Amino acid sequence: MGRKRKSKTKTYELNIESLSHEGRGIARFENKVIFVSGALPGELVVADRTFSRANFAEADVKEVLKPADNRITPKCDVFGICGGCSFQHLSSEDQIQAKGNWLKDVFANQEKIEPKTWLKPLQVQSWGYRRKARLGIRYVAKKNKILVGFREKKSSFITNMSRCEVLHPSIGKHIEVLANCIERLSIKSSIPQLEVAIAENNTVLILRHLEPLSIKDEQILVDCAQQLNITFYTQGGSLDSVKPLEKPVVLTYSHPNHDIIMEFLPTDFVQVHFKMNQKMVDLALELLELNESDEVIDLFCGLGNFTLPIARHAKHVVGIEGDLGLVERARHNAQKNSITNVDFYKADLFKEVSDFEWFRGKTYNKALIDPVRSGAIEIVGLLPKLGVTRLVYVSCNPATLARDTLKLIELGFTLETAGVMDMFPQTAHVESIALFTI
Repeated sequence: MGRKRKSKTKTYELNIESLSHEGRGIARFENKVIFVSGALPGELVVADRTFSRANFAEADVKEVLKPADNRITPKCDVFGICGGCSFQHLSSEDQIQAKGNWLKDVFANQEKIEPKTWLKPLQVQSWGYRRKARLGIRYVAKKNKILVGFREKKSSFITNMSRCEVLHPSIGKHIEVLANCIERLSIKSSIPQLEVAIAENNTVLILRHLEPLSIKDEQILVDCAQQLNITFYTQGGSLDSVKPLEKPVVLTYSHPNHDIIMEFLPTDFVQVHFKMNQKMVDLALELLELNESDEVIDLFCGLGNFTLPIARHAKHVVGIEGDLGLVERARHNAQKNSITNVDFYKADLFKEVSDFEWFRGKTYNKALIDPVRSGAIEIVGLLPKLGVTRLVYVSCNPATLARDTLKLIELGFTLETAGVMDMFPQTAHVESIALFTI
């Protein structure tokens, strides 16, 4: 069989009309929609095609012939190559405005849904904020060089970078030092990734290795950890194999307005932006309008990120989470913070839950939902049966929030207010929050 021919690169000159929900410029060429990475509305650009189908194509900006008035110079030297960021050519203020417009568009497209009022966007610290990440590692034999960083756009290659402007400085400023450290290991070609977990008190890197580390390798990592004031954990197999290279450390983040310190493991899910997380929790509690007689249920509660602050202001709170490890840590965090008016249960909220103790015959007048990207369509239909009359819905996907909003309206809820929060600055990711009442 002959080799498949590569299609010839096509170059367009395009007028960018608008911005897609993924942060790409939208243009039209010969009755085809072109999505252009790196382009902004109002610009005239030259772009190289990267992908094509009958009705649309994708392209990357090659040259900006006429820049938009709000285009800025990206802060990062590898912006446009690295797949970690997509929005550095737009100011942080314009980014959050675009995200707010996307949320409005998604609601409008779902049978023209609109809240009574729109919340002011939440935004804080646009650089050096990211505390959880997965960095790829690749050994380039021809150059005898280790690359550490995010993957390139639409590629499995690792970006050649010496620093990262969105990662917290404890790691973001030291990418090159980490690469030099790994280059010295005897198994450098068998290390595919680093998991980053940066707490308020410690920084942990989980080194994934496909071959055993030698004693000399371990000493190299120990020396690097001392130099950077970090802690290495290692992972030789499944998640169960994650262990500290030396002594384990306790990772924490805080909710200072509620006198709460949260402990978590390096492998646990936590929000990547701690300062925004604090603001988000404060806003959620404000919208819930809590008082000492409230019975609250927190669905998809994780470590108790919302549950424990809610408990400071309510009569009783129940947190439901599908991951047993997170449930155990949530209970631990309640005990550490001397919070006794809260209970946590494990349950798969995408399956039948009516026979669970926390559901059967129970009532809650208020609820919070913070689901994964697929949303919570399976559970929102049960909220009226639980007696919920006030609901705060936190979402990482505007499309599923809009879908679930339509279901909630069918159930008799009113969409009171909604807005966006900049949990992932410099990216097209949209975090949003909405309030529903009956």
